[in-house]
Amino acid sequence: MKPQTPLERKLTKARTQLLLNQPFFGSLCLRLKLVPGDVPTMATNGKLILYNRSFVESLTPAELEGVLAHEVMHCALAHHCRRGSRDPRLWNEAADFAINPIVLNNGLALPSGALNDPGFAGLSAEEIYARLLQNDGNASGGECQSPAQASPGGSGTNPSPSLPTDNGGGIPDQHSQAMPSSAGTSQSSQKDSVPGSNNKDTSPAPARPGGFGEVLDACDDSGEPASEAEIVRQQHEWSIAAEQALRSSKACGHEPADLDRPLKESCESKQDWRAILRDFVAATTASDYRWSPPNRRFVASGLYLPSIHREGVGEIVIGVDTSGSIRDEELKQFAGEISAISDQAQPEAIHVVYCDAAVNGTQEFGPSEPVVLEAKGGGGTDFRPVFEWVEARSMSPVCLLYLTDLCCNSYPSPPPYPVLWVTDSRRRAPFGETVKITVD
Repeated sequence: MKPQTPLERKLTKARTQLLLNQPFFGSLCLRLKLVPGDVPTMATNGKLILYNRSFVESLTPAELEGVLAHEVMHCALAHHCRRGSRDPRLWNEAADFAINPIVLNNGLALPSGALNDPGFAGLSAEEIYARLLQNDGNASGGECQSPAQASPGGSGTNPSPSLPTDNGGGIPDQHSQAMPSSAGTSQSSQKDSVPGSNNKDTSPAPARPGGFGEVLDACDDSGEPASEAEIVRQQHEWSIAAEQALRSSKACGHEPADLDRPLKESCESKQDWRAILRDFVAATTASDYRWSPPNRRFVASGLYLPSIHREGVGEIVIGVDTSGSIRDEELKQFAGEISAISDQAQPEAIHVVYCDAAVNGTQEFGPSEPVVLEAKGGGGTDFRPVFEWVEARSMSPVCLLYLTDLCCNSYPSPPPYPVLWVTDSRRRAPFGETVKITVD
């Protein structure tokens, strides 16, 4: 085995210091192979950490430890498994906003310009992504400008690199196969990618502003994009590893800060908001058993059992928060589900009430009529006007569904009818039921 180069020794020392001083990050970092690659800074796909040699050389030892911890957090929270069809550049920004405060709050250093916005405190990468997308480049209501330059994978795909041969110590063998390259950067020759070669290190592609550690999509052992089953397996594997690392670090008196909640949320299964929405409305539908006609499922077996008879539901009210917090994608998906529910439940009418700090408009749809939502407004937020609108008309709806981000504390007293709050955040309303909507 050839002796390590100065750069490899710098990386090894950074991992060792991380293990000694921050055992949670250090122990998880040992799971990732360090591989030189044609990337602007660093990148991880959950199996390895690709690094640009010039970038590593430019970092102070403290910054290098912080960047390694940054990449570890991408994996611990399974960001490489959670992108779905989201834009890779924006997903990287959202993931950075989610993890950089955790890294900094644990006393680690990050390169200057690291993405960090108090407005995103406590939010998941998915929630931050929705806000970045909603503001079309403004990370926090126009206060923090979102980087506009494309990151690796900015073309809409985010392929993952293949694994090179490892010498057993986490630093790749200098005689290994060609090193992988990140999506969206130019391909280098095999010799260019191997550390210690006579060729000069290729100049890094332009880094994403504020970005120094990308997260790539999960791949399988052959370097191909991971299947759904493989993604689930890797997410579960990292969840277990993170939980074990957290317990171990607590046991040795090095409990990391701000990690319990994000780790718990990353391993929780998503709510099927569509099923909850349907069940909520179905529960308001009056039903009874009757013998005529009998239950067809059992007639062939010679059993005559009563069938369930359902009557159409009464009026349904839908409140839509138009303060600028709900995006078109969520409106369309929500409207599609309401249309399907209307087809099945046959309500007398669906009343849509658009409201920010006051009611700005209404719509009414009949049974089986497709629901098309057209948000109107854009001011502050107050939930009371929708309920006052219902009360002023002496209505007794079978239920009220409210689509909102719940960024408001102006709630009315609980009404006598069921209320379901459909939100894109993890906040919960003080009454009724709350379900989180996830955009496909």
